[in-house]
Amino acid sequence: MNFDAFISYSSQDKTVAHAACAYLENAGVRCWIAPRDIVAGGEYGAAIVDAIDSCKVMVLIFSASANNSGQIRREIERAVSKGVAIVPLRIEQVLPTKSMEYFLGAIHWLDAITPPLETHLQKLADTIKALLGAREGPAEAAAALYTPQREATAAKPADNASPPLRRLWLPLSLAAAACVIALAGVGFFVLRHTPPLPVAQITPQVTPQVTTPAPPTVAPSPPPPQPVHKAVALVPEAVPFLRNADRAALRNDYMPAPDHKAVAISYNRVGFTTGQPDDETAKTAALDACKREQQAIRNSNPCWLYAVGNTVVFTGGSPPMPPSPWLVRNAAIETPFNPEIVPILNEHNRATWAKGYLNLHTPKAAALSPRGQAIDFYGGEGDEDVRRALESCGHMAGIPCIIIAIDNTFVVPIPTTMKVSGFFSPATSPSIKPDMRGALIERFGNASNAWNAVAVGLSGVPGVAINANDEKDAIDKALSRCGERDRECRVIALGPFLVQPLEAAKETK
Repeated sequence: MNFDAFISYSSQDKTVAHAACAYLENAGVRCWIAPRDIVAGGEYGAAIVDAIDSCKVMVLIFSASANNSGQIRREIERAVSKGVAIVPLRIEQVLPTKSMEYFLGAIHWLDAITPPLETHLQKLADTIKALLGAREGPAEAAAALYTPQREATAAKPADNASPPLRRLWLPLSLAAAACVIALAGVGFFVLRHTPPLPVAQITPQVTPQVTTPAPPTVAPSPPPPQPVHKAVALVPEAVPFLRNADRAALRNDYMPAPDHKAVAISYNRVGFTTGQPDDETAKTAALDACKREQQAIRNSNPCWLYAVGNTVVFTGGSPPMPPSPWLVRNAAIETPFNPEIVPILNEHNRATWAKGYLNLHTPKAAALSPRGQAIDFYGGEGDEDVRRALESCGHMAGIPCIIIAIDNTFVVPIPTTMKVSGFFSPATSPSIKPDMRGALIERFGNASNAWNAVAVGLSGVPGVAINANDEKDAIDKALSRCGERDRECRVIALGPFLVQPLEAAKETK
């Protein structure tokens, strides 16, 4: 069987790849993806070669792991040799290696780095469908997909060209209105004007001379049309907050079921219904099912309507997430979880949340927001708890969160000699000179999860310590390097956190 699109991806990007596959197939694009479409007992390499040869487009899920994959490099080389169009979907902020750039350097990329993922998948689907249509039509249409979009501009007429008829609409309209008023015998207005040139005499060679009367009162212009929001197809693998098992149930049981149907979600559970008499009944039944699931686990979180039919109606959007990878563990900085030193939380929240987290079974994960929310999940598979904690925390806070604990271990450096006041962002720190932020962003972007520190002086020149031995070593090195180029230096960041001296924090409080 011939397929439209071959999906090339690293095993570490399985979730995004399957979400893209589902989205494209919902849009009518036939996809080939491994291992789903490899016949049992068939040879893996041969199946991939046959699939690439029979597809019209290759979708490359591009990430750091894909960038370094020899298997993906061979798939791309095969696609290029067979004239298969390649559409890279970049999900991480990484640059292609030289060997990758050799094949992909001249190709237009689609970025899916920022949430929500559904928006980028919709653009991917539109691009693939347009490309498939173009490959069956003129070659110029296919080439248009790989050039930057340009704003259309109207062609200007030549200087000696006569004005078109549409330029005369205002004087003609005014004259016609005056005639109607005069014939009706209305004497409240006195209009003095030169009669317009008869329409029959208006030719491209004659420029009519019209004396425009004083403009009458003009009614307010109607408001501009509101933008039409494109419907977003339901992709089970992209539904936030849910367990992997719940996403699988949506894929296997809900998606193929008949209308009328609906899905409702909460931070913990999902409820859905199918085969109802109408959409309104389906909505009510889905919300009721979600609430029953919440009651079963004695949880009072709200339920939201997420989808009706196979279309997303949830207005909350995708939760803001930190860049991938969400967590890189480093045993050198990990310490036992201690509720007393969890940063940012106020005393009440720390006592309440920390007690609950300690009582959870493992595996578990805890996320923290710069606004003082802490969210945890337990009992998941792989990085399921990490994802759910970050999604729920980001949805509540409105900004990305970070993972601070896995099981009963802190997995980020937790300052104890300085007061944490928020999350550190090199790109927006007002203490750092703007022309020096770019270099700092690059250094922190390449740094591991370790005792990293930034100190800054009066002139905004930063001193940076990367991969220090401990908190004190990071502070000392950052201050020393700042002092070499600036004066009155102070430490503003430790690990992922903004910090200030404990004495200054007490005075501010």
